[in-house]
Amino acid sequence: IQPTTLDCQPTLLDTPVKRGCSTMLAHTTNARYRNTTVNAMGKEMQGFFVGPMSPEEFLQEFLPVAKMPDNSFTSGVFDNTISVREELQAYEPFIQTMRPFAPGLSFVDSHLRADAKNCKKFPFQVKPDVCVYSDETSAGCNMATAEVVIEFKWSRYHDTFRERDDGTSFISQTEKGMDTLGQITTYTAAQLTAQYRTHAFSVLIIQDQARIIRWDREGAVVTSPINYNTEPYLADFFYRYAKASPELRGVDTSVTPASEEESVRARQRLDLDANTRMFKVQVPAEDSSLVTL
Repeated sequence: IQPTTLDCQPTLLDTPVKRGCSTMLAHTTNARYRNTTVNAMGKEMQGFFVGPMSPEEFLQEFLPVAKMPDNSFTSGVFDNTISVREELQAYEPFIQTMRPFAPGLSFVDSHLRADAKNCKKFPFQVKPDVCVYSDETSAGCNMATAEVVIEFKWSRYHDTFRERDDGTSFISQTEKGMDTLGQITTYTAAQLTAQYRTHAFSVLIIQDQARIIRWDREGAVVTSPINYNTEPYLADFFYRYAKASPELRGVDTSVTPASEEESVRARQRLDLDANTRMFKVQVPAEDSSLVTL
């Protein structure tokens, strides 16, 4: 029997898809950090964490404003977030579900839009997964205006925290855990560098669990894990944050922009470029009054 042309064709075999972190999640740090600086930052920061603190105590201590109404949260509301297979698929459903809890805040997927303005001197890109703004920013990462940074991981191996009952450190000592710790430390360092703040908040999400972190220049306080699909604390955090005063959010209200007249005089006196931004700062005097400089 004379074979047909089709019968003579060799069988074509595709190269198998490697379903590793570096292939499937190329834009996240689930791939081992190649920048040793970030990993080193995690190791340097590990001794400056306090916790875990219960979410109830955390919210009452750091955001003592009216809590979310009891009937606002329904168990299972984040089903469409925690059910996704890959991390990149979680950002949008999380954003859409969280928005109603935090009127006045803007949740932006920023994982592909690094902050090239405020962080251009960093040896790595600063691009959190989600940035939260209060100025209606609709795209990208801007650490000069970001209110809260949210980082996602879709594997327990990349969790920087662990639950311990024996009194030992609750910081994961794995290299992947240190990568994550260095990453979230980097983001907050960039935020505190670009803004006049006394403290800042961030959120780390590991699949169906979240931790809220409050950072200041001495260290950080972290909550115990929150099952945010069945417990209201993460939604309540953003509800309270949306209603909080600038001081509670961490804004340093002792620093304010100088008026145009004040700016002109200061630039002339200090021989500064005409585009230099000028600020005023209030400092306490010996008689407990405030002096503006």
